[in-house]
Amino acid sequence: MTFQNSAALIWFLPLAGVIVALYLLKMKRRDLQVPATFLWPDRVEEIRANTLFQKLRPSWLLFLQLLALLIAVGALAKPQTTQKGLAGSVTVFVVDTSASMSATDVKPSRLGEAVRQTQEAIQSAKPTDRIAIIEAGATPRVISALSSDPAKQMAALSSIQPTDAEGQIGEALRLASALVGGIDGARIVLLSDGDFEPIANFSRGKAAFVYRCIGNLDDNLSVGALGVAQTASGRQLYCGIKNNSLNPNGGTLNLYADGKLLDSIRSPKIPPTGQWGRTIAAPPGARLFEAKLDAPDFLKSDNYAVCIADPSASLHVLLVTKGDLFLERALALDPRVTLDKATEVPATESAASGVGSYDIVVFDGVPETAVKARGVLTFGKAGSASPVTEKGTVSKPRFVSSEPVPLLSSVDLASIYIDHQTSIVAKANGETVAQTSAGPVVVTAKDTGKRQIFVAFEPLESDFPLQVGFPIFVANALDYLAGGVSSTTLSVKAGQPFSLPITSEAKLTTPSGEVVTLNPTGANLVVREARSVGKYTIESEGRKRTIYATLRSERASNIRPEKDLNLGGGQVKASTSPVRFADFWRPLAVLAILVLGAEWWMFARKS
Repeated sequence: MTFQNSAALIWFLPLAGVIVALYLLKMKRRDLQVPATFLWPDRVEEIRANTLFQKLRPSWLLFLQLLALLIAVGALAKPQTTQKGLAGSVTVFVVDTSASMSATDVKPSRLGEAVRQTQEAIQSAKPTDRIAIIEAGATPRVISALSSDPAKQMAALSSIQPTDAEGQIGEALRLASALVGGIDGARIVLLSDGDFEPIANFSRGKAAFVYRCIGNLDDNLSVGALGVAQTASGRQLYCGIKNNSLNPNGGTLNLYADGKLLDSIRSPKIPPTGQWGRTIAAPPGARLFEAKLDAPDFLKSDNYAVCIADPSASLHVLLVTKGDLFLERALALDPRVTLDKATEVPATESAASGVGSYDIVVFDGVPETAVKARGVLTFGKAGSASPVTEKGTVSKPRFVSSEPVPLLSSVDLASIYIDHQTSIVAKANGETVAQTSAGPVVVTAKDTGKRQIFVAFEPLESDFPLQVGFPIFVANALDYLAGGVSSTTLSVKAGQPFSLPITSEAKLTTPSGEVVTLNPTGANLVVREARSVGKYTIESEGRKRTIYATLRSERASNIRPEKDLNLGGGQVKASTSPVRFADFWRPLAVLAILVLGAEWWMFARKS
């Protein structure tokens, strides 16, 4: 037991001395003559000689008064005891729901154990304790606001579902700090296995931080690579397995082509943190390749991978820009796109021939240069490699006409306001598909192995990014540059939001068979529900798209529990038994009042 205000105990001695002194003092009386002493009660204390002090005699009143004083002074000292438990007077529980929390080294799973510990903390909390719960998944969210309602908190916990996505733990912790960071004595409790990137930009404020590490073992194999390529030996399929643990392990790898079993391979024991791979002949014409790993490990979501042998199904895009968040977002939300940004074209990509690292290069307000990519989209500034020649700049041009081509399908250029447009002339290989009063505004070009689109204004020099047709135009441009046909089979990273150019209601069927109705926002349908590994289908306006979600994360596949966290630039160690202080001065104050009441009753009865 400790005291928050131990100095208050010192007051017992002088105050007790005052009470005892009052019992020692003798009242000074005047001498009076009376006719007879038998008229007065024979009381010894009244006939003793008048003196300043008298002998101290035992008295229940004195004892009760000293006891009441001792209890009152003890209450003023604010005694407190330590108690073990996750919950404090104000607590935010951050529950990690990322892919690694589905590991089954703890039964039923790490996430199940984290939920159980949170439930126990809620059940053992005091009625006055306030608790909030944050689900730290692909998109962190507050599932239970700060309150003292255990029923709502338990219901919120029951709604937590595992995901096969990487968790945004940093965002979740910053959200927790925003809730309680300004409250003295508050507590932020993270229940996780620690398998996430170090978090630098985090401040807990006035709140204490508690990390409860969930998990024991790290045995896990994952499909580390899956791809198909044309080689001198013909079409080849490559698949690799990675051992993410510190123990040797192996499993059986089953390879499928368009749903049919292609081969079943038993891998040898892979050494700790090692890799093993196999290359086999891929059947001609097959478009969808799947790898399924059967292994004695604790995480199953990374035992599945998909490779789509379609050039338009997966696009590696380089955005060369001065900065345009609208264009960047439109590209990043396309499920086919893996996006990189730069302010200039890397030297390895600056060539007219050869094979580069990117399928498409987008120039935004930067003069176009010759690149190795098979597709080029340019906004605003032409270069020597462009299908147009610049003549000057025209202010506030008016729209004139457009051609009925797939590139401009569902795109209304007539409603766009353009502040400045580059005046251009199409070269011999260029085809004008839209014009304004300043001349051609959209020009396409198609050569053997290469396609180009030139737009004669920068998006930020117009209101085009604010129009519903902008993301549709970007999607149409990617279709054209990738080969002219939009793939109906796509592969995405589990948990990553993506958009499709759909303008009407759509039905999403999940791997478990659940059907979810989705409504588009403007010209885009944003899908956030692909949080589990497997096959999804989206149906809208009679068109069906198939999306395969996979876990492609080395960090998530490394399920080794981290006992120490790199948080806010410092190290945080896992806590097994966090401590909280419990005050009990209130019952002491009540007891002091009861003792004084007993003393008053005895005094009144004696009188």
